[in-house]
Amino acid sequence: MANKNRSSPSSATPKLMEVSGFSLMNEDLLRNILSRLPAISFASAATVSKTWNAACCHILSRPKLSSAISLKPLPLVALQEVFDKVMSEPIRPHFAIASVGPGFEIKDVLQFMVEKVRSRTPIIVSSVKGILGRDALSHEFREVKWIDGNIDEVPVNTGIVLTVGFVPGLKVDVIPLLRQRKAPQGSMIDKFVQDIKSYTSSMSGCTSPQAIIMIGDGSVDQKPILEKLDYAMSMETIIVGDERGQFVYRSSDVSRNVGTNKKHSPDAVALVFARDRNKARGIGNIEFHFALSKGVSAIGPRLKAASVRVQDSYTVTWLTARREGQQEILDGQQMLEDIDNE
Repeated sequence: MANKNRSSPSSATPKLMEVSGFSLMNEDLLRNILSRLPAISFASAATVSKTWNAACCHILSRPKLSSAISLKPLPLVALQEVFDKVMSEPIRPHFAIASVGPGFEIKDVLQFMVEKVRSRTPIIVSSVKGILGRDALSHEFREVKWIDGNIDEVPVNTGIVLTVGFVPGLKVDVIPLLRQRKAPQGSMIDKFVQDIKSYTSSMSGCTSPQAIIMIGDGSVDQKPILEKLDYAMSMETIIVGDERGQFVYRSSDVSRNVGTNKKHSPDAVALVFARDRNKARGIGNIEFHFALSKGVSAIGPRLKAASVRVQDSYTVTWLTARREGQQEILDGQQMLEDIDNE
């Protein structure tokens, strides 16, 4: 007689499959693999299962900025280069800011970004006089400045720096100041301020956001706009930006995406960061800080002079210094070698 208790091969196969393949990986190994994926693949991996989604959420549990610069002479090549770089690691873009040189058509850059990132990701593209960032391929810091459309430091005018940000615990959107041709500016500024407060209230329950990045039309006086914003917002709200820019934008709210036409023209645009009152448990609070500078800050460690000795017989000035926060004394030759090695 046949043994009725013997398991058939077909009934054992599902159990074997349950303990094979990816299910055999421990949590640390799974996170290690997922953390190496580019952004688009990472987003797909998060939908595979609850376990994978939890691992992805653990990897992206802290704020993250990804930025890159390209000075390639062909605009489309430069744009694709920086996009590939900022999206080469796990990130869920909550916003994107592109600053470009005079060789770019800002509307073309916006259209490229709209096609590449999530449909509800707010985007601002602005034309600027200079950019600074880490090169997408060489990873070296690069800087370029343009003056009245003339090339100053490099033989190209198509530089671009792209930044995408992931800010858990915050809601981000673009809110424009749309001026009607025949309407007084004062009333439109009031509406702009009210739009920011209404959006912030709907997201966080309070009317003042954490921070505002503003880009203003260079042909419009931005002073009355900033004065009303400063009066309406709390002391904790950080407001920074560029008051002499040219820009295009895409808001997550399609009703705000009104291009330049005979009835409306955007005088300014604000990227608003508001606390998310529905943020997941365990997500901390993000704080914003800012600093003012008359120009671009020097790149690299700060050095504080330790001693200066002039040797008249050799017409030599001997300088020693120390890095901020360190006690080691460096002489001039060591500092030059450090600069050459960076």
